[in-house]
Amino acid sequence: MPPASAARQERFPWEPESVNRANLVTAAVRQLLVQKIPSKGAHAQSLLVAAGALVGFAAQNSALEQGELLTRRRDLVAPESLMLRQSKDGRRFLAGRWVTAPLLLGYGHGFPLQRFVVQAAAAAGMKRTEFPDYWEMERRIATAAAEEEFGRLEPMEGRGTLARPQDLLRVLWPTTRRIVTAPMPLEMMDEPVLNEAHWPVALAVVAARLMTQTAETVPPKLAAGLVMEGAIIASKLDPELADPSRWTLAPSPRGLQIARDDRRRRVA
Repeated sequence: MPPASAARQERFPWEPESVNRANLVTAAVRQLLVQKIPSKGAHAQSLLVAAGALVGFAAQNSALEQGELLTRRRDLVAPESLMLRQSKDGRRFLAGRWVTAPLLLGYGHGFPLQRFVVQAAAAAGMKRTEFPDYWEMERRIATAAAEEEFGRLEPMEGRGTLARPQDLLRVLWPTTRRIVTAPMPLEMMDEPVLNEAHWPVALAVVAARLMTQTAETVPPKLAAGLVMEGAIIASKLDPELADPSRWTLAPSPRGLQIARDDRRRRVA
């Protein structure tokens, strides 16, 4: 999470209208993660992958939500904003600036995951020169997705046996989505729901806090890589793998057509 001084100088996108709701969401998601995956010992690395995967999949949902809202106004959508692609063996995956912006610095997003990861890792002692090129990581994962090798984190020194982001999401995403859309407790004043564009930011706060919580077990450089790689992979997954039937995606002469199932049923 940004230092206290930075937090006083700028607001999260949900402030001031939904401060309590955002605090409840981040606390509940963090509790969900540590209940499902221990924060100490051999499982701590998978916990960080899971935290990153939630941010990445939230970024994807934010992109799809935006894409559906603009599906009839393709003149407002820049080329390569959101693309549905297919690997050589026929598996679908997503790409484009809209799924990348909530994760990486330099895409015009105010609170990308990379910002939180760098701050948490630096606070744990990681030097600026030690951070890898996360844009290169994104390019590598995109290439792997097109070449049929997609979904597993890259083996490297210090990493244990890690669950795949898609497997973690199948377990964690349905509950996480219910948490971010849940009504306020009856004893608290109601607040506006978090816009889907804000989900990745709230979950990035959780990921950074878990990096701090696991710092004694997972070195900051390793922790940063686990969160970022888990997020980038999750952002590109076919949404059917973790959230079946919520989104209908199809190519068309006018570009990618997107429909959210609950809205389609209401119209019908």
